[in-house]
Amino acid sequence: MCKQQTVVLGVCLTILALMAPAALAQQPAQPQAEAAKAEAMQDVQLTRAMITAERQAIVTQAMDLTQEEMQAFWPLYREYRLEAAKVGDRVVALISAYADAYQDLSDEVADKLLTEFVGVEKERARIKVKYLPKFKKVLPARKVARFYQLENKLDVTILSEMADTIPLVR
Repeated sequence: MCKQQTVVLGVCLTILALMAPAALAQQPAQPQAEAAKAEAMQDVQLTRAMITAERQAIVTQAMDLTQEEMQAFWPLYREYRLEAAKVGDRVVALISAYADAYQDLSDEVADKLLTEFVGVEKERARIKVKYLPKFKKVLPARKVARFYQLENKLDVTILSEMADTIPLVR
């Protein structure tokens, strides 16, 4: 990953990190808090769009694909990322539900959130398993391994930034 891409990704993640605590600190019963939460969620969507664009640029640069490989890889990559984005939607919804319940989190709600979290992780793994043979059909195994490494590094970076900003259950 080049320095410029690292900086752009860092800026995107910082924006996400800075707005997440504000969203979690809100008390949704108040109209101003609802507006602030809506604005924060809008910021999350914008940040996700920026990360998606930067992610594709990073993959483009790191994969070193031939013209033939590009023609087979990119449509599959877009299909894969569409499914992965649905998991991202679930993560955003989970964070939003946690923010709504944070002040008075009951065991029942905590259990539902935890079950959803585990479901999200299972879905993330399911997608990777589903697409592995598809990627191996269009790319040599070493390039597929590189792609999965990139995906994992980007996912871990994003999850780490989110984890740093989301407070522990009280």
